[in-house]
Formats: sequence, structure tokens, C-alpha cells
Amino acid sequence: MLPKTLLSLAAANVAFAQTLTEVLTAQNSTLSTLVSLLQGQPDLLNAVAGLSDITILAPSNEAFTTLLSDPAIAAAVQADPSIVPALLSYHVINGTYYAGDITSLDGSAFVPTLLTSEAFTTVEGGQRVEVRGSSEGVSIFSGGGAESKVSGADFNFTGGTLHIIDKVLTIPANLTTVLTSTEDLSSLTAAVTTAELVEPLESIRQVTIFAPVNSAFEAIKDVAAGLSVEQLTAVLGYHVVEGAVVYSTDITDGASVKTLQGEEITLTLRDGNVLVNEAKVVMPNVLVKNGVVHVIDGVLIPENLGGDNSSSPSASGTASGTATSTGSPTNTAVTAGAGMTVASFGVALAAGAFAAMLHL
Repeated sequence: MLPKTLLSLAAANVAFAQTLTEVLTAQNSTLSTLVSLLQGQPDLLNAVAGLSDITILAPSNEAFTTLLSDPAIAAAVQADPSIVPALLSYHVINGTYYAGDITSLDGSAFVPTLLTSEAFTTVEGGQRVEVRGSSEGVSIFSGGGAESKVSGADFNFTGGTLHIIDKVLTIPANLTTVLTSTEDLSSLTAAVTTAELVEPLESIRQVTIFAPVNSAFEAIKDVAAGLSVEQLTAVLGYHVVEGAVVYSTDITDGASVKTLQGEEITLTLRDGNVLVNEAKVVMPNVLVKNGVVHVIDGVLIPENLGGDNSSSPSASGTASGTATSTGSPTNTAVTAGAGMTVASFGVALAAGAFAAMLHL
């Protein structure tokens, strides 16, 4: 939870006599487009106006002009009008977070929003945004890593506070969209599609995925060729945590997390990096519809692969000469180059898809 400083609380009390409507009216020259959109959603406007302890991230007129100039956005809204209330809901945070509280953070915080529609998210408690402060101000990160900067802060009203932002937030996409929109994932995307894993991947309601980069798959191609279908299935499930969305800020040094495969992975904080067993997180906190993806530079190999393990990297402690010990004599992470890409693994545990990844 973000701290409430005495200075922030004092500033809040100055304007608590104002209603949300009064604050929006006072900022009409900057927020008239937002006001117009809210007026077109009377149920949402009335609901938000009646809430307490919230923070509104209010895109400026220029932010909406930039967004609506994209023909694809206009077409999407026309095809699915529910996008508008969903997008507006994503701009309302549960909790009152003043700019001073955010800039005093040591790092980031992932805070829940009012976006709870299952058409757009299955993250419990509402889809998250990442808030981050620095000496230069406050930034908000949303889907696709999009950054919005706070250009006007702490317009306080009876229910909380409002910050003006310079870009409209992006609702996190589903896993398939994330895969296909990432340039270096053509082979993985093809494998997921061919193996009909799209629906299983997106059906996990709360998920954390540790996704190796493509070069990590290439590094174990020869080893993987000697594994059985059962062993490949175990490797696949060892990268998926079902039932929990674990952001980087939730990770504590030495924590163990149970995977879908059944074994635990160990999370370590070392020299400013997060390690999963011995694989390094190279791109953390990729927000997706049903959770979060952390991209890692190695393929994780569980201790118990099933079947005959005599030729597996977990039994031998090496794979293509690049495996590194995790501190236990069995679990390994086969590391590759530090390329940055987003990948995900399916709950269906289709070994054929994993094999296809390595040979496409």
C-alpha cells in the first residue's frame, strides 16, 4: 500500500469540498473530451461520482485527439461500443494515491483499477496499472508497456484525487495478441496456433508465466530432441504459475512458487536482477488480460521430468554445454543470449507445441 504523507493529506483537505463534477468543470479546457465521454456513459459517471477513495487518471484533450486519430481505434469502438466504458473504468484506480506518495516510492506499485469486465480482464480485484515516480514526476504504465505521464496532479474532490495524464492508457491485451504483436515471436506464435493452444492459454483466469526468449529455445534444441513427450510436457508446465498473478514487486528473495507442473521454482533477487532458478528476467511485468508475463533468458528444467531421465539436462546438469546450477543438484536453467521478447506457455501442456517451438 502506498504511504499517505502528512503533506499529501493536508493538500487533500484543501479541496475536499469540491465534487468530481466541479473539478471536471473547472478543468474543462483540458478535459472536455473526457467529460463528453463520461456524459455518454451516465451509469458509469454516476457510479464513479458516488465512490470514495479513488484516483482518476484523466487523459487530456490532446491525449484523446491522438488516440482517436488512429483509424483502427475508431473502427474498434464502432464494432464494440463496450470498449468505451471499459477504457474509462481502466482510468479509475481503487485507492487515493497522491503524486507525492508515488514519487516517494522505492520503485513501482501495481494498483487495481475499476476495470473488472471479464470481456477485458480476469485479474481478480480489477486489472492493474503500474505507477512509478521519479525526480521528473509520475508515470503510469499500462498494456504493451505504454507510458503515460502525469501533467497535472492532485486535483482533489470529495471521493479522492484526479491526475491529468498526457496519453490514454492501453487495456492489456490477451496472450495471443501479445505474442503476435512481438516481432521476435513468429515461431512461437506459429507453434501455439498449430497446436490449437490459443483457447487454453487464454482460459487461465489468474496466471504468471515465465517465458524464455527464442534464443533460449534454440540453445536446448539438441537436448530437447532426446526428451520424451512426457518430459517435454513437464518442461512446459514448469514455466506456468496458475491461480496467482505475481508482479515483480511481489517477489521476495528466496521465495518458492509452485508451478503447474507440480514442482516449485525459486525466485532470487541478485545484484538488482530477478532470477527464476538461474534464468534472469530480462523483461518484467508484461501485463496481459489474465495476468502477467515475465520474459527470461533461459529455459527452466524441472527435477522430475518423468520417464527415463538419464539423458535429460536435469539428470546430467547440462544441456548443450550451457546449463547452470540453481544451487540444487538437479533443477537447471539453460540460458541463452539476452534478447528481449515476450513468450507464453499453455495450460494444455501440449508437448507437441513445445517441440515445434524448438524446430520451427
